[in-house]
Order: sequence, then structure tokens, then C-alpha cells
Amino acid sequence: RYILHVHSPTMRSAAPPPPPPLSPYGTLHGTLFQYSTFPSLVAFESSCSSSISSTDDAAAAATVNLPKNKCILLGGLSDGLLPVPYTKQLENACHERGWSLVQPVISSSYLGFGNGDLTRDTDEISALMRYLRHHRSAENFAFVGHSTGCQNSIHFLKNGDPDMVARTKSVALQAPVSDREHAMMEPNYKENIRIARQMKDTGDGDEMMPRSAFWAPITASRFLSLQDVGGDDDFFSSDLSDEDMTKRLGHIGKWGVENSAYLLAAFSGADEYVPSSVDKDLLLERMCRAMNGSEGKRENCERSVAKPLMLETGNHNLSEGQDDGDRFVAAFAEQLEFAVPSSS
Repeated sequence: RYILHVHSPTMRSAAPPPPPPLSPYGTLHGTLFQYSTFPSLVAFESSCSSSISSTDDAAAAATVNLPKNKCILLGGLSDGLLPVPYTKQLENACHERGWSLVQPVISSSYLGFGNGDLTRDTDEISALMRYLRHHRSAENFAFVGHSTGCQNSIHFLKNGDPDMVARTKSVALQAPVSDREHAMMEPNYKENIRIARQMKDTGDGDEMMPRSAFWAPITASRFLSLQDVGGDDDFFSSDLSDEDMTKRLGHIGKWGVENSAYLLAAFSGADEYVPSSVDKDLLLERMCRAMNGSEGKRENCERSVAKPLMLETGNHNLSEGQDDGDRFVAAFAEQLEFAVPSSS
């Protein structure tokens, strides 16, 4: 027995889904290029409209008046292109000063961070900069690191290609926070650390942690790097002693003095990944003190190498406070002009 269902013409059909929002973090125009063939890695450079070439001829492209100053934007865990809501403002600030904005995809972008480490990231960032130097007219560099991009920036300045490090004149850390201290608030933290340590001790550090341990696929070694005391990513924890913090950050002052370079450390007062027990103002002060050390203070100079910026209402990626993204970009732009004047 079959029943035929007839829809009345008066019945309303389901409403169509709403259109997706227009690119929330902005729409950028520029050049996509491959800077590494193995692994295959690409980057996007957004330049002033007058410097963008439509030609596919490599020889002709090399003669285009590309900006010689490049700002490299490094996102955090799971980020890739357009990693932060202030990307467009940053691009505009760079263009106003004759800089281009470069957004790389590295092996650790998106969910690739789970089977990598800071050394691999630094090697690939160095490769990007060498490509920009030889094929995209680069002479000076700047970094803006967000979240784990801050670790990338700090690690690069100590371990990167020496010539590229010397050409890096300005660095901004936006949300230099501790992955470990956030993880320690989780109820299964100690058990996960125990599992990861056991895996590494038995030679399985490159194997994946249980699904319940983390929100993305991650090896035991990278898990420990991010979440164990003294891990390779453990640069910004508030419970580090002054001595330990200086060991991790003290090279910044020497880099700045030797290369006439500067660093801005921007901390968010309402960062959701920082435990409420942490004194954020004190932590920011201690980080900058450790970075400057005895070399970076520059008593007779206009400013020290490392300078703090507290964004009182800012959340982790500056997406909620009304003007936090603009304040951060303005402070970075001021430093950019200070480090490499527009006439340079």
C-alpha cells in the first residue's frame, strides 16, 4: 500500500540559508608566489597598487618597483592567511609607509603545527626571507607575530639565517601568552603531560597524542613543547624566574643594539587565554626587562629595544575591544617609522 504525499501550493518552502558574511578580516590584493618547492610553500604579498605587476614573465616582474621593505605577519595555532582581524589595518599602515605586507603559509599553518616545531618554522621563515631578498627586492624586514607567532619571532631572532636576522629592524609581539599556563587550567593537564612524557621517553615522541588530549592532531613532542614546564615554546609564562626568562628572551637586547632594531610587546588586559591570577602588567614589565637586559636599555637613547604596550580592554586577537586593533597597529607603525624612516 502506497501513500502519495502532495504538497499544497500554499505551503511555504524552507527559507534559503543566509549569505556568508563578506570576508570578515578584509579583502587584499597582491601577488601569490611559491617560495619553496619541497615542501611546497606559498606566500601572499600585498603591495601598494602602483607596485603590483600583472605580468607572468619572471624577468619583467623582477624589474617592477616592488617595495624594498617587507612586513611578515605570523599567526598563531591553526592560523594561515588573514590570521587576525586587524590584517587590513596593518596592510594600510604598511602601504602608507612604503612597506608591503607578506603572509606566508608554512608547514605549521592551519593544523600543521601539531607535527612540527619552532626550528622547522624558523628554517621556513628564513627560506621565505631569502626568496624575498633575491626575487622580491627585499632589503629590510619587520615581523608582526600573533600568539604562537610571537614564539616564532623570538625563536627566529636567535636561530634564524644571520643575514636575515640582521635585516630585521622591527618586531611586534601581539598576545605573547603562555600556552602552558592556559593548559594548566584544564582538569586533565597532569595526566596528559604524563602520557606525553612517557611516549617521548619510550621513543614515540613523534606519534600522536590521544584524541582527548588536544583539540587538534598533535605529537607528544609538540604537546610537551607547548604545555610542559620549560618546553621549547615556554617563553612567556608568569611563573618563570627572572633568570629563566632572561635565558629565553635575553638575546633580544643584543639583536636590537647590533642591528638598530626595536620590539613592541603588546599584551591584552582581557586576554581569555591568560589565567585571572596572573598580574598582566607585572608580567609584561618582566618580559621587557628580560628582553632588554643590560644591552637593550639604551639609557642615552630615545627608547630601549623592547617597549611594552598594554591594551587594557583587548582580548586575545583584538577582535572585541572597540579600538584595540587600531591602537596596536598605530603603535607598530610608529615603531616601523622609528626603525626605518620612510625616506630609507
